[in-house]
Amino acid sequence: MNLHNAAARLLVVLLALGLAASWSRPATAADDFGVPTDKKLAKALSDLAETCYQCGEKAKEKGLYTNARSFFDHALRYDPDHAKTRKVMGFKKKGKNWVMEDDLIPLKDIVNEKKREEIEQKLTAETLDLRTKAAESLWKFVTDTALEPQTRMLALFHVLRLCPEHREAQKAARANPDRRLFKHALDDEHDTLRDKRINEIAAPEKFNELTPYEKTLGYPMAKRRSAWYVFHCDMGEVSESWVEPLTRFAEASRNHQLELMGLTSPPAPKADEHRLHYTAIGTRERFAAFIDKCSGLTDPSERSEIAKVGGGAQVFNPYGSVWLYPNTENDYGLRDAIAHDVSLKDVLRCTDMGGYWLAHGFGYLNSTHMNGSCASTFYGTRASGVINTGGKESLPGLGTCAAGWRLEVLLRLVGGTAIKPGELARLRVNDFTEDHMAAAFCIADYLSSQHKEKLKAFFEGALAERSKRRKDKQAPETGTELVNRLLNELGMDEGAFMVAFKAWAVVNYVKLP
Repeated sequence: MNLHNAAARLLVVLLALGLAASWSRPATAADDFGVPTDKKLAKALSDLAETCYQCGEKAKEKGLYTNARSFFDHALRYDPDHAKTRKVMGFKKKGKNWVMEDDLIPLKDIVNEKKREEIEQKLTAETLDLRTKAAESLWKFVTDTALEPQTRMLALFHVLRLCPEHREAQKAARANPDRRLFKHALDDEHDTLRDKRINEIAAPEKFNELTPYEKTLGYPMAKRRSAWYVFHCDMGEVSESWVEPLTRFAEASRNHQLELMGLTSPPAPKADEHRLHYTAIGTRERFAAFIDKCSGLTDPSERSEIAKVGGGAQVFNPYGSVWLYPNTENDYGLRDAIAHDVSLKDVLRCTDMGGYWLAHGFGYLNSTHMNGSCASTFYGTRASGVINTGGKESLPGLGTCAAGWRLEVLLRLVGGTAIKPGELARLRVNDFTEDHMAAAFCIADYLSSQHKEKLKAFFEGALAERSKRRKDKQAPETGTELVNRLLNELGMDEGAFMVAFKAWAVVNYVKLP
C-alpha cells in the first residue's frame, strides 16, 4: 500500500482480528492500564459482570445482538468466570479453558433499520437504572481520599465506562455533559475562539474559469478560491451554500495548525496549480468517477477499492484531498476531516512520513480545537479474545472524544503502561490503533501547550533536513530519527519526557473530588 495514500484515506485504518475456537483466561478489566487496585475495588469491578449480563439480556430481547455480544464481552472482562454469561454465549469449560461449542448469539442484529436509532435509544434508557446503580457502587472509590490517586482514577474510568451519564464523574474527568462529544475543559477556550478564527479569514473568491477537475469530469461544481485552497463542492442543493464557509474553515484551520506548531505561514501561492485542491462530493457514483479520473492515483486496483468503499483520499492531480460526504443535513463531519487533513499536510510537509504519528496527533488536536471533535477515527471488528462484537461497543465510556482519550492516556501514564513517542515512531502505518492515536493526540496536546518555542525549532529543523535530503537524493528522516530530533530540542531523554508529560497530565486532565 502506498504510504502517502494510506495516510489520507479519511485517516482510517482497518483492523481485521481473527478468533480461535477456544480462549484462555483473559485479563480482567482492572488490568487494562497497569493501575494497582485494592481488594475492595477489584471485587466491585468483578461484580459489574452481573450488570453487563443483565444489560446484554435486554439488548438481546430487542434484537440488538451485536450490542448484546458487547455487553457479554464486557461481563467476561470484568469476571472471566461469570457463569450466566458463559452459558448464554454457548461456552463450556474444558480443563482450565472456556470453549465455545455453539455460538448462541447471532452476529447480526434483527431490527427494523428505520427504527434502529429509536430502539437503541430505548435500550440506553432501559439500562440506565442498572448502570447508574452499578456506577454508584464504584463512585465511593473515586471520592475516597485515603486511596492512591491512580486507584481513584481507575474507579472513575469504570464509572464512566458503565454510565457516561454520571454527572459527578463527568466533572471529575473535566468533561461537559454532552452525550455525543464530551468536550474537555482544556478546550473551552477554543470553543469561544473558533468563530473569531473563522471570521478573520477574508471572503474567498468566486470564479468562473473551469478547474482541471471540472474539465476532466465534464460538469461544473460550486467552487471558491482562497489564499491556500481551491475548494469544490459537489453536494447537490447545498453545494453553493456550503462551499464558501468550508473554504474559510479550511483557511482558519490551517492558520491554527501553524499556531500549534509555532510556525509562521510562508507566502501564499500565486497560481491555482500550487494551491491545495479540496473537494467534497455527495454521492458514491460521482465520488467514484472523481477517484477514477481526477485523483492521479496510478494503481487501478487502489482506485477501484477507494471508489467502491472509501470515504476519502489524498489526490495528486492537482494535489489535495477529496471526501465522500452524503449527509447534507450538516457539514460537521466534513469539517472534522478538513481540520485533520490540514494538520496532516502541514506536519508531513516538515517531517515526511517519519512524522506520521505526530501528524495525526496534531490532526486530532486541530479538529478538536476547530470543530469540537476528533471523529476521524480508526475502526474495525473488535474482539477481546473472548467475544467477537462485530465492531459494536456498548460500554464506550466517554468514547472517542477529547475527554475520553485524555482520561485513558492519563491512566496509562499513572499505571506505567503509557505508549511512548519512540514506540509510535516505530509502528508501521497499518499497525496504528485508536490507542496509539489517543497517545499521539495527548502528546501533541502537551507539546503545543508547554513547548511551543521548542516545537518551532523542531519543525524548522526537520523541514530544513527534509529539503537537504531531497536535494541530495537521500532517504527522509525515519520516525526514530525525528523523535530523537524532538527530544534533543526539548533537552531531555524519553524517560524524562514521559515524567514531565505525566506530571502535566495529572494536573490538567482530571480533577478528583
